[in-house]
Amino acid sequence: MKQIQKMRPKIFAFLLSLTLVCSTIYLNSETVSRKIVVIVDYYRKYVFGEKPCCEAFWERINFTKLGFTESPNFGKYAVPLYEQLHWTSAILSPSRINCPACTNLLLKEVVRNNHQIPFNGTWLRYVINKTTDRYHFHPRFCSFSEKALTKRYVRRCLAKKNIRKIVTLGDSNSQRLMEAFARVLSTSLDRCSLVAVEAPGFNSNPKYYLGNISLKNLSYVSFRKYQCRRCGSTRYVCFYSTTGEVPKRKLETRTLELEQIKNTRIIDGNRVIKVKLGQFLPTNISQEFILRDYFRADRYPDIILYQTPFMHENCYGMSRSSGSIWKLRDPLKKLHELIVKYVPRTTSVYWMSNQKFGETDPRAFVRNPLLRQSISLFSKEMESVLGSKSNNIFPFFDLFELSRPVKSLRQAHDWAHMKPEWYDTIAKYILELHCNS
Repeated sequence: MKQIQKMRPKIFAFLLSLTLVCSTIYLNSETVSRKIVVIVDYYRKYVFGEKPCCEAFWERINFTKLGFTESPNFGKYAVPLYEQLHWTSAILSPSRINCPACTNLLLKEVVRNNHQIPFNGTWLRYVINKTTDRYHFHPRFCSFSEKALTKRYVRRCLAKKNIRKIVTLGDSNSQRLMEAFARVLSTSLDRCSLVAVEAPGFNSNPKYYLGNISLKNLSYVSFRKYQCRRCGSTRYVCFYSTTGEVPKRKLETRTLELEQIKNTRIIDGNRVIKVKLGQFLPTNISQEFILRDYFRADRYPDIILYQTPFMHENCYGMSRSSGSIWKLRDPLKKLHELIVKYVPRTTSVYWMSNQKFGETDPRAFVRNPLLRQSISLFSKEMESVLGSKSNNIFPFFDLFELSRPVKSLRQAHDWAHMKPEWYDTIAKYILELHCNS
């Protein structure tokens, strides 16, 4: 009797699926087969307890049989790394493993289900020769293309989604990410030119943000020093034509603006406007000045990539005590309020974490645990925001965990930055993620 009770859900599932199939038997075979596949996948997942095809593939795959070897530090990190001496993209292509394309809404769903910023996946490293290798990250629940983005794909995405401006907001790592965007996009667009620079350094230049401000008005602003000698702000303008990229649209030349804006704290008072100067209103919060006035003076970005400046918060804003990370809660809440208040819903905002400190940092043993705790706090405090179905704020993958195993992409004598290949890879994934959405 107990066995019959245990089998009851399976019997019910079989009878229900049989009923649904029989009810559609009069349709053509293609429609029926599609319905059968949907039914079988549904009951595998929800009735029989089997995992979706994408996750099941990554759990069952034997990398050693495909010619991969485990990295020297395999098992030490949350994200495994396998290495191979030749390219086998055909074996692990998204079409073969049946994984959906990565989208920002899918990442939101993962945050809602797992209650943390996603990092589940596998790094594959293809060692081409002694001086060249190539990395590709395979998430467990979706897929990125292993190949470079094509010219047609990029132009069609920019034109179809009407993307005119992309902004990164953060420290020197954010600046390198914007340089990577310029490199990745320059291969698909006609040309990209650097048009404005706030030179890296501790000082901040009011004229970069306010234009040709008079000496008299300079007394009404206060732009203080930043604790970052390699942070700066830059602006690129790219041009491209839309020949045949979007159906039923005429040939036109479009522009894409790329900008990096220096930001080393979650909330700071390094850019203060004391009195109203034209369209710039009084404020003692730098982030309010940027989100409310600076963007409005030109045009609001279509994409904002906000890299949480936890590296600088760790270096200059917190002590060795782990309890000090709770000081980040109020600034995170305040920044979220500013984004909701001033950034239009047509702008997609991506919150991004930091990669880990390199081993060459003499205080890495202190800073990396603090950085990990900061990201965990951020994930917990912002879970409802990043997982919400009704806002324009999206998560990205946990770059701290993703950066841990890829040691050959780290600068040899620079504990704060990675090699250009790292930023190129992340820029490509961000662009593909947004275009798929």
